[in-house]
Amino acid sequence: MRWAAGRPLVWLDDENTDANRRWVAARHRQPAPLHRIDVHVGLTDIDLTTVRQ
Repeated sequence: MRWAAGRPLVWLDDENTDANRRWVAARHRQPAPLHRIDVHVGLTDIDLTTVRQ
């Protein structure tokens, strides 16, 4: 994840699988929680608040 340059990030996706978690863990040493976005609703203010926290 060159664009993150070792900084913490949040992964937003509508389907967070073990494969996603393994990929992030293998490539990013900083905190990188995966946050699920409801595909039927899209990105909401609640999601953005969660990301900011």
